[in-house]
Amino acid sequence: MVIQMSKKCPECGDEVPIQAHFCPNCGYDFFEDEQARPSATKNDGIFSNGKIFLVLIAIVIIAGAGVLLSIGLGGNGGNDSSTVEDIEMTITEVSGYSFDYDNKTSYSLSTHAFFTKLPSNFEGYIVKTTYYDNNGTRLGQEVDSLSNIYSKEYSDYPSTFAFFDTYKKPDPDHITVEVEKSGKTVKNYTYEIDRSDIEFLD
Repeated sequence: MVIQMSKKCPECGDEVPIQAHFCPNCGYDFFEDEQARPSATKNDGIFSNGKIFLVLIAIVIIAGAGVLLSIGLGGNGGNDSSTVEDIEMTITEVSGYSFDYDNKTSYSLSTHAFFTKLPSNFEGYIVKTTYYDNNGTRLGQEVDSLSNIYSKEYSDYPSTFAFFDTYKKPDPDHITVEVEKSGKTVKNYTYEIDRSDIEFLD
């Protein structure tokens, strides 16, 4: 086994003792050369070539996810089911009639309306209709989806909805109709009932 006792100076090529700090011929500093060379210890941190690449990829992924999330929550995403579109309706009548069944009289109320502006997608829209007497006491309420109420096949005629049936003769005065989307009220209407349209109030 040969033990190396000398090293060659990279500057002048002279053989110098293995433990020499400087080259006796040209003054080359071997220690400065070793400090300048990259070591495994110096490159073992987060900013080593391999790790900084992974960090940059993670930053790009997080930034991209943030952009997609902001678009989705902004209310303008193409398929975002929470996007609210304008809707308009005109209530034309609240009608009422009664009929006898099994020795009882049943009283029925219903609301009629034209929808003059509708969303392109009915998903998530509900219509909440509440009947009140002249004291503001709630008589009854019906909640239905907009898709069940409106049909393009019958768009030339008022849609009939909010059927309220009771065995106790009501004395309705007005209604409120709330159109909601994803739990948020987007339209609110109040309609004063014409008593002549309620057959059992004659």
